[in-house]
Amino acid sequence: MTRLLPIGIVAAVMLSAGVAQAGEVFVGAYAHDVDDGISYGKFEDGAQIVAGARTTALDELRFLGKPRVHLLVGVNTAGGTNYAATGLAWRFHLSERVYVQPGIGVAIHDGRVNLPSPDAPGLSPEERLKRLRDFQTKLDLGSRVLFEPELSLGWKATRRLSVELSWIHVSHAKLAGDYNPGLGDVGLRLLYRYGLDR
Repeated sequence: MTRLLPIGIVAAVMLSAGVAQAGEVFVGAYAHDVDDGISYGKFEDGAQIVAGARTTALDELRFLGKPRVHLLVGVNTAGGTNYAATGLAWRFHLSERVYVQPGIGVAIHDGRVNLPSPDAPGLSPEERLKRLRDFQTKLDLGSRVLFEPELSLGWKATRRLSVELSWIHVSHAKLAGDYNPGLGDVGLRLLYRYGLDR
């Protein structure tokens, strides 16, 4: 429970600051730690519950193509990695009701960082074997702060409600070392739009 406290505090501050100007809020359930071709996957169990808020396209960021700012938090149902992220997303309409939305941001998490090396000098055979087993069975994201690319395919069911098929990835992009398993979550989220949609 104490692992969740820093993530919860950051998420509460981010969401309370963001919701006031947000154009939509969302909540969804995701398959957690999937092998998506970028992330190794299969280290952690459970589902990821993701909730957040997103602004409308911001005229103030016209020089960046009028992105939307997103704030989100992901909580794992089986005691795995939880994260909070913020970033920018760009919505491209494929039709009146269908859109695609890539995004990029930064995330913090409460998972493992820098497991002890099995190649350290002076280890007993038992300790080396234990560390090797940890590397094979535990997710080590290598850095507390990570990149957070994401991609969504959305369908506007009504003026206010949308459904998105969403992929969220967090990793350090090998900036914190060559070992970079990443973490990928794929799922569906329901959006409620209470602001302008532009």
